[in-house]
Amino acid sequence: MLREVLDVLSPAAGSLQVDGTVGGGGHAVELARHTGSTGHLVAMDRDPEMLERARQRLIEELEGTDRPKMTFAAQTYEELPAVLREQAEDRRADGVLLDLGVNSLQLDDPGRGFSFTREGPLDARFDRTAPGPTAADLLNTAPEKEIERWLREYGDERHARRIARAIGRRRAETPLRTTTELADLVRRCYPPAHRHGRTAPATRTFQALRIATNDELGTAARGVRACLEALAPGGVLAVLTFHSGEDRIVKRLFRDASTPPEDPDNPYSVRSEVEPDFELAVRKPLACSPAEAERNPRARSARLRAIRRRKEAPGDER
Repeated sequence: MLREVLDVLSPAAGSLQVDGTVGGGGHAVELARHTGSTGHLVAMDRDPEMLERARQRLIEELEGTDRPKMTFAAQTYEELPAVLREQAEDRRADGVLLDLGVNSLQLDDPGRGFSFTREGPLDARFDRTAPGPTAADLLNTAPEKEIERWLREYGDERHARRIARAIGRRRAETPLRTTTELADLVRRCYPPAHRHGRTAPATRTFQALRIATNDELGTAARGVRACLEALAPGGVLAVLTFHSGEDRIVKRLFRDASTPPEDPDNPYSVRSEVEPDFELAVRKPLACSPAEAERNPRARSARLRAIRRRKEAPGDER
């Protein structure tokens, strides 16, 4: 949804633009082109491997152009305010983009453990250098009830209980270690008539496991708040979501930020007359075009929401 993102953010020459989940760098390249030599692009990703890919792409594609100052930070977007303090002279951002979820390059690498199409380790961590449990660690140690909850809440998996119990039985004999082992187990939990549909049986389980391994919903809630704090007056935060849980979090946070606060001194008024610091930049979430959905099936579930800090909001004197 590159065109929609650029329309919403409207990156201007000399502005400070942030790609908080830079991934393969596609959005970042266009943001950099729009900001020009007087601008500043901050590219962040919690996956250092993806960040390095993006850095190389930006350098190569912008060679010979009036490219902006570029800062690369292998950190989550939760840490954006600190990154701006340290790397941008405490300047606030004119535009921030968050493209949540997993990148196609991560899915296509069997060594990362995000996909079940080819055998690989059950890792699924965005940052393999950081301490923390892998997907295999969680599957082999978490209570069955917790695994069932992940499958229901993060994957909308209708066979969550059956799959969780099957995982419990399997790990009692031998631990689950590879993506194909888990995919085969999940497939056997489905009725035979439902094992060969358009969506592979293991799709929802792998999505849920990835979200649990990386605390993606917690990161989204904390990170969106941090990005709102980092916006300059008139600045826009645009968020692309691909999962209903993330989209609900973003919708709630945007609604709360753009709604007038309650007036504690007026029992007859639910809301005060004070304008909120933020306003919605798009009233309803934008979806990808039919042409893009045809070209890139993974974009079909994408939803773009955006919010703008008002130009004369309290505290703008910073």
